[in-house]
Order: sequence, then structure tokens, then C-alpha cells
Amino acid sequence: FITGAAARRAIPRMSGIAAVNGAIEAMIRPLARELAPTRVNAVSPGLIDTPYWHGMPAEQREAMFAQTARGLAVGRVGRPQEVADAVLFLVTNGFTTGTVIECDGGVGLV
Repeated sequence: FITGAAARRAIPRMSGIAAVNGAIEAMIRPLARELAPTRVNAVSPGLIDTPYWHGMPAEQREAMFAQTARGLAVGRVGRPQEVADAVLFLVTNGFTTGTVIECDGGVGLV
């Protein structure tokens, strides 16, 4: 599953997304038990620089990215490949189940 950092952060105007992401994250562990030995995991990205944001004016998008980066432990927004790497880990590691990998730049650390 793919969820999102909004599940764990109080972001204005994101309550609907937060509820959906929180529900997905809450079901990972029990679902892993119910479906065992089938593995169930999730990746929870933070702000990722993807084409999704290209509908926003470039100046506004870059300002949002810069503001977000200042609040992240890694000092930048994420890249799509970093989320793909987290997904690949979960797909290929047969000993991991019931886990949510936070791929969010350390948003909860600051």
C-alpha cells in the first residue's frame, strides 16, 4: 500500500487525506496477521517532487518546496526514485510484514 505523511501530521485542508492515510496505516498490522503468510506492508511518502505538482505555477511550487525543505531533517523534498526504492525493498524482502516505511525526509523529527 501507499499512504502518506498526512496520516501523522496536522496539515490544514488535508483532513480527508489524513483520514484515508491513517486508516490504511492502521490496517497494515492486523491485515498482515489475517493474511499471513502473505505479506502486507506500506510506504508513506512525504512531499515528493513529481509531475502531480506541475499544474501549480513554477514559482509557487518552488516556494512550497523550499518552505517544506526547511522543515525537513534532510533539508529537501523527496524524489520519486526514493519512494520506488522503499517499495522495492518491501517487495523483495520476504521477511518484512506488517510494516509502514516512512519515506518522508524526517518530517516527524523536527
